[in-house]
Amino acid sequence: MKDLLLYIRFALTFAFQNATLSHIKQFRRWLGDKRSGDTTLMRELPWMTYDAIDFLSSICKPDMTVFEWGSGGSTLFFARRCRRVTSIEHDRKWSALLTDKLKDFSANNVDYTEIPGEKITGWAERDYRNPDDFVSSDKNSAGLSYERYVKAIDEYPDNYFDMVVVDGRVRNCCIKRAIPHVKKGGYLVVDNTERNYYLAGFPELQNSGIWEKKEFQGPVFFQHAFCKTSFFRKTDFF
Repeated sequence: MKDLLLYIRFALTFAFQNATLSHIKQFRRWLGDKRSGDTTLMRELPWMTYDAIDFLSSICKPDMTVFEWGSGGSTLFFARRCRRVTSIEHDRKWSALLTDKLKDFSANNVDYTEIPGEKITGWAERDYRNPDDFVSSDKNSAGLSYERYVKAIDEYPDNYFDMVVVDGRVRNCCIKRAIPHVKKGGYLVVDNTERNYYLAGFPELQNSGIWEKKEFQGPVFFQHAFCKTSFFRKTDFF
């Protein structure tokens, strides 16, 4: 009953804020998953909205090269479907867990790197909404810079990746760094874009002549809150 009431609460709030009832269709799927006791790692699925996962399944191809900030079930999901996956993780405990999982998974197409935040002076003067400041508003990240974490993608050429997924720390910083590395016809995927500041500094992503946008809003399995996942496909004309 608690799960049902929480779902209704978030569903009604979401419906009012977004003037849509499209998420209602996912209730049975969400409730079954919530009661299953499974995790995203067990399911080998990204922790995103249901429609976003379905869309990802439709666009992933065996010849794709994927880069992601933030590892987990998504890493295994892409490893099953794509040629190569580069995954960057900031959390040491989670990194150790996933490293063991990858060994059991026998994945030989995943480049997995742990890059934690690094202590800096002047952290309080930086702004988490500034994509050039490399800091997070998360209390566990106080005093830390994620500059090296973000710049991991710079080891690769521009227009290199078929897909770049932003689902970890300092996502607005990652978006800025990701944009030039997405090849024509490729995708930039940003999760939790209901947090408006993630995309606020990138008006070019709203230019339909350069980026074709799709957004999926609604419930996320194993949690009560509703979220938004945004896909930006770089057009062949850019």
